Amino acid sequence: MRRRLPPFAAVKAFEAAARHCNFQLAAQELGISASAVSHQVKSLEDFTATPLFIRRNNRLILRDEGKAYYEQLGTALDSIGFATENLIRSSGRGQITVNLYPSLADVWLVPRLGDFHEKHPTIAVRLNTSELVGNSLDREADFALVYSPRTEVPSGATVLFSDDIVPAVAPNYLAQNGPVERPEDLLDHPLIASLSEDEEWKNWFQAQGINEIMQVRQIEMDMCSSCLKAAKEGLGFVMGRRPYLDDDLKSGKLVVPLENKMSTGYCLSLVTTLRGQDLPFGARFRDWIIEASRESEAVWDKVA
Repeated sequence: MRRRLPPFAAVKAFEAAARHCNFQLAAQELGISASAVSHQVKSLEDFTATPLFIRRNNRLILRDEGKAYYEQLGTALDSIGFATENLIRSSGRGQITVNLYPSLADVWLVPRLGDFHEKHPTIAVRLNTSELVGNSLDREADFALVYSPRTEVPSGATVLFSDDIVPAVAPNYLAQNGPVERPEDLLDHPLIASLSEDEEWKNWFQAQGINEIMQVRQIEMDMCSSCLKAAKEGLGFVMGRRPYLDDDLKSGKLVVPLENKMSTGYCLSLVTTLRGQDLPFGARFRDWIIEASRESEAVWDKVA
């Protein structure tokens, strides 16, 4: 019997939009534009001749028909996923999907993946930098690198890094504009700040007993990796943190003139999702990344 199947891209777009009830969040997850998601959903509605959403004031509300279709699609997509995993396993090759922040992938994990592939050439690693939580994380990833308070580490997770922060700077900038011998000396220099961690400089100064920093020149950027790049270009001091700073300390591209490390009370943990628990080769990745984190930690402790 010939199956009447809609375009798979439209199905994926609808499933993500229905899960989030938001085209923009669905677009971020799928790595396409919100207008593309809207177009794909409209093509599915045209294919089925059935409106699936109520669009009201930039809000998406699932119609009853959309709810029923979404629930059935979830079961069908899970079946496709399991069938694909079984096929991969039977071929003798494996693939692991890791969910993590884009900057963390760029600065820390990607530079180390060559070592993993050399040690485990039959296992492919796929990086997913979308923001996945709950059921979507369990369905789309095998492992996740998750930031959380130390007191709220997910059950069964392995803590890889404490979230320690310390000011760092390019040695050339320090040679031309130093010396920096006390925390208050930093008030005379540009401070590079991440928009995602907009309170860290304030918190660090307060831990040093300095409460007035309103007049300090700040250069703001949206990603930690961009902040590190700006510091290496000699634009000022960056608030370095584990494990983003590790490789730059090891190479000497950044230095720590003050040994005033501060713990934020957070940590970075390796979480194994429900999907990842049954991977026969998952333990090899888990052991490798734990070992890599310990080697990285040794560099930090030695230099900083």
